[in-house]
Amino acid sequence: MVKGHSIDSSLQPASKSNKSLFAHIATLLTGLVLSGLAITGISSVTSGLVFSAPQFSNVLVGALSCYLISSLTLHNLGKYPGNKPLSYLLPVVIVNLLIFTAVINLFRLDYSRTVLVISSITVPLVTYLEFRIRQGMQTGRYAVVPYGFYAKLIDCNPNKFYVLPKPMQLNTGTNGIIVDSNEQLPAEWQQFIAEELSKDTPVIDSVSAYESITGKSPLDHYGELASHDLLPSQIYLGAKRVVESILVISTAPITIPFVLLVAAAVKIESKGPAFFIQRRVGKGGQEFNMYKIRSMCLDSECEGAQFAGENDTRITRIGRFIRKMRIDELPQFLNILKGDMALIGPRPEQAAFVKKFEKAIPLYSFRHIVRPGITGWAQVTQGYAADEDETREKLAHDFYYVKNLSVWLDLDIAFKTVKTMLTGFGAR
Repeated sequence: MVKGHSIDSSLQPASKSNKSLFAHIATLLTGLVLSGLAITGISSVTSGLVFSAPQFSNVLVGALSCYLISSLTLHNLGKYPGNKPLSYLLPVVIVNLLIFTAVINLFRLDYSRTVLVISSITVPLVTYLEFRIRQGMQTGRYAVVPYGFYAKLIDCNPNKFYVLPKPMQLNTGTNGIIVDSNEQLPAEWQQFIAEELSKDTPVIDSVSAYESITGKSPLDHYGELASHDLLPSQIYLGAKRVVESILVISTAPITIPFVLLVAAAVKIESKGPAFFIQRRVGKGGQEFNMYKIRSMCLDSECEGAQFAGENDTRITRIGRFIRKMRIDELPQFLNILKGDMALIGPRPEQAAFVKKFEKAIPLYSFRHIVRPGITGWAQVTQGYAADEDETREKLAHDFYYVKNLSVWLDLDIAFKTVKTMLTGFGAR
């Protein structure tokens, strides 16, 4: 089970609590003021520059923009299960500062190197302090209404939940109420929930709360699937495809020579073609040809489709390395340009496995709502699935991805993919 760094940061966005929103805005503005004062004070002492000087004002505006973007990015990435936002702090801030520096050079803006250095130190420090302050404000427990889907939620983190045996006064320090929105509650409970809502008490759906902690959707609770519009934004999917295609085309001068070099090494090591084409199932259940660099011996599927196991003898020496680093997936950039796949999405399965899982696992085809991806939420959080039980876990993660598809979740998966490539997590 994937556990979040803090249940509060996972649940607060869903609660739409005015207090939570005001607290976040307050800490954000405080950080903005502190950053401005620190940069202005230190710069005036070390360089003698004042705000009216363009060398100073240009850097100050850019630094404050970097702070705002970094803080919002960490806040949104921190919502996802298993995340430790502080591990993203330096990469996010550094990327923003590098972009800012590139903008200065591109538009030939006046700037002070001294102020730029001071800003590069101040922004990460203030961003860190602001995050710690918000984290310290996230204390307390959640009251759970004992109807419908709630037992699994309690098991996730008993220290953060308590069952409300009957409509009654909430314990001191209670952050909100969790209830199964698809369950028909008795009249007294409905009245209790209505009264708490009138007091601005956050009321959170139990399935959403479970997903925010575990990073997967419960496969045995279909109420939400039947009552909610689960189709992702077509505008976002369209923009996502355009951006991913641009990334593939722009990196082609690097990836194509690299793929050809690896393909040559595969060809030298073992007999057979360097590339491997396999039928997979994509969006809408349609089959397509997926391209890979061959990582197994030529007759690896002479006995039919099968999962790769630990220390699989079918995998070649070079194949083991390129599978660990996910290099064998690079030819799927062509699938992205053809529209068969995306950079990020549920991994496509072979047709033989899909037919099997559709019979054994209810709602398996739900994962085919979006284009399959080279990397995905299940791959970076669970790893490789080698049997039906692990496939159920993988499907639960795929459900979570489809239901929560957004630019922030895709960005989080992108960060995790880099880590996965460096560590070889889940590779077989």
